[in-house]
Amino acid sequence: MQDDPKQDEVEHEISRRNNAIEKVVVSDSLMPDETGVWQSTTRIIKRADAHAEIQKLKQQDGKNILIFGSHVLWNDLLVHSLVDELHLMIAPVLVGGGTRAFDGSGNALLCLLETKQREGMSTIWMRYAVEN
Repeated sequence: MQDDPKQDEVEHEISRRNNAIEKVVVSDSLMPDETGVWQSTTRIIKRADAHAEIQKLKQQDGKNILIFGSHVLWNDLLVHSLVDELHLMIAPVLVGGGTRAFDGSGNALLCLLETKQREGMSTIWMRYAVEN
């Protein structure tokens, strides 16, 4: 497979932003010293405190809350009406199995707001409003 300069540029920008932003991790087992190079930008909250802490974060001005790779957390937050928008990226990769993104426990209606595709890339980005 050939190197893709556009993809490298995107990955570099994602990495740069991830290193700089405040991270809030919902975990009952992770310890601060296990967050490695992100220790100074990471705050760990217990699962039992997640709803209240997320609600506090949502009340702050000018900040978006992003959740990466935790279908358990985003499904729980959807059920408790703590999600305003979903941003989904669909990449053209076929797999024979895996974990479902949504567990069906909520009754949220998703309203498509926007779709994007970068020139020369196959990944599609979709933005949905969540209507509870």
